[in-house]
Amino acid sequence: MTLTFEYTMNIGAGLYPQAIHSKDNLLRIFYLTPEQTVSGLIADPVLGLYADLAFESKGRASPDDAVSLPSLKRVAHYGGYGFWSAEGDHRFVMFMMPTDISKAFIDGSAGFSIGSEVSQLSCTLLNIRGELLNRFRALVTPGTKMELYFTLGSAEEVTLGIFYIDRASVSYPDEKVSVSARNAIGKLLKEQTFDENTTFEAGALIDNMTAIMELAGVEDYFVGDSGKAWRLRFDSDVTLLDGLKRVISLLPDWKIDETQNGAVGVAAATDPRFDQPGVFSFERDKTCWSYSIEYDDSDAASRVCVTCKEPANKVYAEVPFGKWWIQPAHRTLYVEAADGASLSELTDMAQELAESIAISGRLESFVGIFTPQLTLGDEVHIEASDGGEEVIGTVTDVTHNFGKSGFYTSFTVDSGGRKAKSRLSDLIGKASETPNTNGVEIY
Repeated sequence: MTLTFEYTMNIGAGLYPQAIHSKDNLLRIFYLTPEQTVSGLIADPVLGLYADLAFESKGRASPDDAVSLPSLKRVAHYGGYGFWSAEGDHRFVMFMMPTDISKAFIDGSAGFSIGSEVSQLSCTLLNIRGELLNRFRALVTPGTKMELYFTLGSAEEVTLGIFYIDRASVSYPDEKVSVSARNAIGKLLKEQTFDENTTFEAGALIDNMTAIMELAGVEDYFVGDSGKAWRLRFDSDVTLLDGLKRVISLLPDWKIDETQNGAVGVAAATDPRFDQPGVFSFERDKTCWSYSIEYDDSDAASRVCVTCKEPANKVYAEVPFGKWWIQPAHRTLYVEAADGASLSELTDMAQELAESIAISGRLESFVGIFTPQLTLGDEVHIEASDGGEEVIGTVTDVTHNFGKSGFYTSFTVDSGGRKAKSRLSDLIGKASETPNTNGVEIY
C-alpha cells in the first residue's frame, strides 16, 4: 500500500513565496512580484483535497514598494505575522483573519446614489467589554475593511457591499460603537493623489490604468481594453479618481464604478463584469408603499434642438405626446453637442432626447421590503390591482436599512429612464459634455 501525502503543482511566477493555512481552511500564498510589491493568491482545498487546487489572485496585499527579504509565520486561530524590508525601513507586518462581528451588529444602512461613484455605510455595533473598540485596542479602526452579507435561512449569501471605515467612536455606558465607512472608490481612489508617481508609460492604456489601480492598493478590480496606446502623465495633486475619470472622459460610454461584490471596474458601461441593470416588480401597499411623488416640468419641452459649432449643424426633433402634461408649442430645449459630432449623431441625440422627455417629469420615492439585489439603474415596475404592470422608471438612489430596527429598502425612481437606457439629465449632460483633461497629459 502506498499513501501519498504530498502534491506538487506550478501556481505561477514570483519570489519568496510564503504560505499560510488558516482555520477557515483557505490556503493563502504571499509572494513578491518582479516589481518588488507583495501580492497574494488564495485557494480553497475542498474537503482537504490538495491534488487539484484552483488559485485565485487577490492582487496587491501591501502598499509597500521595493520589498525584500519577506518572512511570514502562522499564528494558530489568528492569522500570521512577519517581517520585511521596504523603502529603507524594516517592517513588522501582521495578517489578521477576518473577524465575524455579526453578533455585535445592531443596525445600519448602506446608501448609493447615481450621481456619485462613492457609496456610504453607517452602522452601530455592540461593544461588550470593549472587545471592538476601547482606549487601548480596536478592531474597527479607520482603514479596516467591512464586508456586509445578507442571508435568509439556507439561501445563498447576497453581498451588500465592501466598505472601508473612516470613523469609529464609542460611548459609555451604552457600550455602542458608531461606524461610518465608504467603498473602495471613496477610500482608496478619491482620497489618494498621484504625488511623485505621475508618469505611466506602458505601451497600452489598459496597462497604465492597471498600474494606477495597483498604486491605489485596490484589492479587487478589472480594467477594460480600449485598444488605445496612450501613455499618461498627471499633475501630482490630482486624485487617482479624478485622473481616471478624466482619461475615460475621452472614451465613449466608459465609466468607473464598483460592483456589489466590491470589485472596482474601469471599462465600457456594457462590460458584463459590471452589475448590469435588472427589472424589479413591487406591489403598491404590499411589498412597497409610496411616501412621496414629485412632478416637475423644468426639463420638459415640446421639441428638441441639438446644435454643434464645429462643424456647424442644427437638428430639430418633435417630442411625442407627453405622458404627464401638454407643453406650449414653442417650448424648445436647446442642447449644444461637443465639437466633432456628425449630422447623423446629432439626429440620434435629438431623437433620443425627445423620446426621453416624453416620459420624464416624475420622481417617486418608495419604502419597501428589504431588496438587497436592488441597485442603481434597475428598472422598477409596479403591479396594478387588475394584474397589469406599470413601468415607473429607473432607480437613482437606494438605501438598504438592516438590523434590529428592521429590514427595509428605500429608493427613488426617475420616470425619465428605462432599463439599460440613460435618464434625461444624463443624456443632456452626455450630449454637451467636453472632456475634462485638466492636470492630465495623454501622449
